[in-house]
Amino acid sequence: MKKKVAIITTLLLTLISPSVLPSVNAAPVSKQVVVDGQRVIFDLNPIIVDGTTLVQFTPVFKKLGITSTWNQEKKQVVATKGSTRIILNVGSKTAYVNGSPVNLQVAPTVVAGKVFVPLRFISESTGASLSIRNNGNVIEVFSGNGRSISQPAAQTTKSAPTSVQVRNYLDQNYGALGSGRDLYDVYYTSVVQNETILVGIYFDFDDYMILMDNALDDSYIYKLTKPIAKDLQARYGSSYDVNLLLYLEFESPFYTSTFGIDNITPLSNGNYQILKPSFYSAFSADSGEAESYFIDFEGELYPMYYSAY
Repeated sequence: MKKKVAIITTLLLTLISPSVLPSVNAAPVSKQVVVDGQRVIFDLNPIIVDGTTLVQFTPVFKKLGITSTWNQEKKQVVATKGSTRIILNVGSKTAYVNGSPVNLQVAPTVVAGKVFVPLRFISESTGASLSIRNNGNVIEVFSGNGRSISQPAAQTTKSAPTSVQVRNYLDQNYGALGSGRDLYDVYYTSVVQNETILVGIYFDFDDYMILMDNALDDSYIYKLTKPIAKDLQARYGSSYDVNLLLYLEFESPFYTSTFGIDNITPLSNGNYQILKPSFYSAFSADSGEAESYFIDFEGELYPMYYSAY
């Protein structure tokens, strides 16, 4: 079970990049870049230059399945994906795609030793699609790299969901999670894999403390997540398993091992990012049974509650 949660955590892992001050010509922004449902982890935030978003090339290329090399002498990035070969030169507004020159609105640049490239150009040149949401603060890229979203079983006419559809639906309908006085302000990530919908639910520090108190009732996490699971199965098809991970996420000015040393990431602004998976609920479509677990600092699972649903 520990291995299972480690895999799901890897799929849903998300961090907020620290703020930086790259240069007078580049405006640092808190934009989040999400590739196929997974937020990209950067050392430095994306930047805006003349209205164009530039990002560190290495993290994004890896997520998009792009192989790349950096020529320090030429200040040149060579990127390859399938039959597509792209060449970008730092400081030049001319890129090359399979040998043909392409004009860029903004040239690649170097900030604090990191090479930044235009995100839209790279995405679309390698066959990916790109969309912008949340007033421009979230940029989603869909690579199409082996995304396998199976159709629901023959007995249902529900359409197979995408990760983005699931996430948007949850943000719109369950952004305030819970009921009564214990209403949590949360946000979501999601990944759809074959016949499983994986959901990440993120709590800030204050809400997390309330959640922990309430979870002294072993059935509480099950009851909290059950409406989401049943809703997703009703909406997208009863053949889908729904697995949910509940996270603590906040930024701390102090280093603390309270939440586990593996759940701490140092940020370039001197603070520390805490991202701790804390509870796990699994709703099985085949058996109609649900399980909920507490996750300790080492990722070990401890059973909390079991029930038919």
